[in-house]
Amino acid sequence: MKNKQEKKSKVRAAKKKTSTRLHGLIYNNKFILILSFAIAFILWIALAFNDTEHFPKLINNVPITVQLSDEAQQQGLTVYSPNKTNTASVSITGNTLVVNQIRNTDIEVVPANISQITAPGDYRVALVGKNISALSNFEFAKIMPSDWTIHVDRAAKKSFPIKLPANIDKIDTSGYYSPGPTADAESVTISGPETEVSKIDHVSIEYSPGNTALTETKTVQAPLVLYDAAGNKITPAASSNITMSIQQVNVTIQVQPKKTVKVLPTFTNQPAGLKLERDSAFTVSPDTIQIAGPKDTLEKITEVSLEAIDFSQVNTTHNSFSQQISQLPTGCISLSNGTTAQVTMKNMSEYTSKEFTVTDFTKMNVPQGMNAQMETKSLVISIVGRENDIATLTDSNITAAVDFSNVEETGTTNAPVSIKIGSNKTCWAFGNYQASVTLTKS
Repeated sequence: MKNKQEKKSKVRAAKKKTSTRLHGLIYNNKFILILSFAIAFILWIALAFNDTEHFPKLINNVPITVQLSDEAQQQGLTVYSPNKTNTASVSITGNTLVVNQIRNTDIEVVPANISQITAPGDYRVALVGKNISALSNFEFAKIMPSDWTIHVDRAAKKSFPIKLPANIDKIDTSGYYSPGPTADAESVTISGPETEVSKIDHVSIEYSPGNTALTETKTVQAPLVLYDAAGNKITPAASSNITMSIQQVNVTIQVQPKKTVKVLPTFTNQPAGLKLERDSAFTVSPDTIQIAGPKDTLEKITEVSLEAIDFSQVNTTHNSFSQQISQLPTGCISLSNGTTAQVTMKNMSEYTSKEFTVTDFTKMNVPQGMNAQMETKSLVISIVGRENDIATLTDSNITAAVDFSNVEETGTTNAPVSIKIGSNKTCWAFGNYQASVTLTKS
C-alpha cells in the first residue's frame, strides 16, 4: 500500500515539473520569437511554391514537333530527327490557376524557324514553346534543350533478298547430304533516310558454325546483318532511323542420309509370255544412282523406276531408249548427274518382224445411244517376235480393237486401235494405229 502511494506521488511531481517547463517557454520571449520566424518561413515557402507568376512551373516530357513547309513536303522530305520519343523540358509562368492545369499534352516544342529547310541535311534550329490547348494566361519561360539538330532526308524503302552462305556448318559428306541452308523468310524490307538505305548493298545473317559435322537437320535463329558494296558490315546505331520489317530469321540446315539404289526400267504393252530379266534382256546405264532423303524412307527402298518403255515402240532397229527417272519417294532427291538412264534391249538379233493384214475389228466403249460403223476395212500391222513364233501367226490370229472412248460427236473421225495377238504371248505389234469410224445416233 505504501509503494502505491509513493508511485502516485512521483507521477504528480513529474506532471507538475513538465507543466512548469511549458509555462516557462510560453512566457519566454526568445522562444516565441524563434517560433514566429519558423512559422513565417513555412508559410512563405508554401506561398512561393504556388506563386507561378514569379516561380516557373517545370513540365517534363513535352514532345518536340517539326512540321515542314508545304514546299519541302512536296519535294518528298521527311523529318527523321527529332523522332517521336524525343522530348524537352519546359518552364512556364502565369496565372497560378491556369498554370497548374497545364500538362505536357497541352503544349509542344517546335523550331523557331523552318524556312531554311529546303533540302536533305542537318539543320541546327532554336526551339520555342507552342500552346496547343484551349487555355491562355501563361508564358514559356525556358526550353531545355534550347536548340536541336533537325535531320531531314527523303524517305526510301527497298526490299533485299536474304543471302545465305552456301554452307554454314560442316557436313559429314561420307554418308550425309545437305542442300544448303534455308530461311523462313526470303527477303527483308528496309525503310529509312534515302542516304542511309542507299548504302546497303545486301543482307545476310550473323551465324557462327559449330565445331562438329552435322549428321541431322538443325534449325537456328540468326539475326540479319547489313553490308555495303565493299562487303563491310553496316551496324545501325540504337538511334538510327533505319527500320527493318524483320530483325532475324529461322535458318534450317537440312541434313539427310545418302543411299545408292538400283535403276529399274519398266514396260507397258509387254507381251504376257515375254520374260525380261536384268542383264540378260536389257542393260541400264547408269544402273545405280545415289539419292538422299528421310532415313525411314531410304530404309524401305532398294531401287527406283524409270518411266515406262512402250513395247509398241520396240523393234529390231529401235531398241535403245533414254528414259527419265520417275518420281522419287516423297522427300527424296537424286544426287547423281542427270535425270535419265539409257535402256538398251539385248538379243534383238534373235527377233524379226513381219507384216500382217487385219480385217477383224472389235468395237470398245461405244457411247450409249450411238451406232458405230467401221470405215476402215483392213489394216496392215507390223508384228515383232522370234522367227519361230512369227511363223505360227496368220492374219486370223490378229484382232484390232477400236476404242470409242474419246469419240463423242456424230460423224466420221479417227479412233485409236490396239492390236491383240491370239494365243501367242511372246509377239507384239510395233507402231501406233488408227481406224476411220463413223458415229451416228441410234
